[in-house]
Amino acid sequence: WWSSETVAVVTGGNKGIGLEVVRRLALEGLTVILTAGDSGRGLKSTQFLHAQGLHNVVFQKLDVRRLDILVNNAAVFHNNCVFENAFETLKINYRGIVAVIEELLPLFRASHVGARIVNMSSFKQLNEPSQFDEYFLIELDRDFLEACRLGNGGPNRYSNTAYQFSKILINAHSRFLAIRLADEPDDHKIYVHNAHPGFLRTDMHRKLFHKLDDEMYQKQVTSGTFARDGVIEAEEGADTPVLLCLLSPDDCVPKFFAVLRCRVY
Repeated sequence: WWSSETVAVVTGGNKGIGLEVVRRLALEGLTVILTAGDSGRGLKSTQFLHAQGLHNVVFQKLDVRRLDILVNNAAVFHNNCVFENAFETLKINYRGIVAVIEELLPLFRASHVGARIVNMSSFKQLNEPSQFDEYFLIELDRDFLEACRLGNGGPNRYSNTAYQFSKILINAHSRFLAIRLADEPDDHKIYVHNAHPGFLRTDMHRKLFHKLDDEMYQKQVTSGTFARDGVIEAEEGADTPVLLCLLSPDDCVPKFFAVLRCRVY
């Protein structure tokens, strides 16, 4: 269903799984806009892809009248509840994603092929999201940060790290967003998916790894804490979000995909 006129944006596309998603979509012939917080790294990554013949990758220039695909991959990782870290984590991993989606909704609605929003996430989620609404998430965000500011350790019953909590919030918000967008006209549908790619051998993985000794790290991998199949490379991890980006319109119902395993919202 896609062509060279299909426009995809990948945030955090300068390295790791984000760069691999950009590369894979570009190989499929789409026009891909790579964005990155560090403009120097983003430009270098774009030049790297151009050297491979992928001149359909554009760096950080969102000068389009419509948008068909958005992959929200940009994130920071703080495996603690220090207030400054928690504030940055929720600002980028949750509120930033929500703000980007809301800002780009007019461009999604201009798509005639069924726009797809793919949020990179994890298994973490509220147990009964149907009991909550988006206002509850705003309060939860505020309460979590206040608990972090007061130094209360594990601030609530949902999570004891800022990174995990940001994924809980974005998973719940994605569900609410999918419901809100369900009544869009048939020729202007917007589909919302979440993707848990597995535990990847990326900068984020290395950051966590260095906080564990070898014995504890192997126990975590064996127990399935990081993913059922242990640590995987970015190339394999990209399979899940790319699949969601390129699903045929007939298969596009809101889904949560975890390492290519599907869970319908």
